Amino acid sequence: MKKRNHTWIIFIVLLLIGCTLSIYIIDLKNTKTLTCLAEDTSSDIKTKSNLEIKVNNQKIKDMTFTVNMIFPEELLDQRQNYVNTIRQTKPYMSASVTDEGIKFVTKEHGGSFIGIDTSQKITISELKQVLEVQGYTCK
Repeated sequence: MKKRNHTWIIFIVLLLIGCTLSIYIIDLKNTKTLTCLAEDTSSDIKTKSNLEIKVNNQKIKDMTFTVNMIFPEELLDQRQNYVNTIRQTKPYMSASVTDEGIKFVTKEHGGSFIGIDTSQKITISELKQVLEVQGYTCK
């Protein structure tokens, strides 16, 4: 009798694992990613921004905003100061020194991000239009 109960427990656990994996795979299949790029130069510092947004069922699931700032040679020795300032004033950002300047990354999984309310319903095409008005090139 104990062996029979053990078999049922294993069967139920495997069934639950299978259902969980199925839901995860279906959710992944419905998730679409929008990637947008922008470049700018200000005070001899070139900025390359990359924004990746994942949308599932007209809801923003997460966003990753990566900015590479390329410094002119005369400012390269100030990279660490910039990183320290970012870390102090914007602790939600990951900042690091690169060979050419600095890089910072911000990840968002809810709330408001770069002027976009992540709780509102929005399609990929609507999101693309909003970002292209802000100067991004999206695909």
